[in-house]
Amino acid sequence: MSAALALAHHSNAQRAAVAAGIVARAGRRWGLLPYQVVIASSIAANAVLRHGQSAAGAVAAVRSAARAQGGAA
Repeated sequence: MSAALALAHHSNAQRAAVAAGIVARAGRRWGLLPYQVVIASSIAANAVLRHGQSAAGAVAAVRSAARAQGGAA
């Protein structure tokens, strides 16, 4: 089962947790500092919860923001 199909049956809170987890793991590869990883994860989770964004869309938005701030994303 694909990740997107598995997420289709989960609550927004579960999708937010997934987005935060993806960003937390990827943030280190993107060259973010530990406090930036926490902030980026929070932003991704809020994008899912408050703005109805998909987990993938939230991760992509955080990644592009990290690039704009000079990270290696």
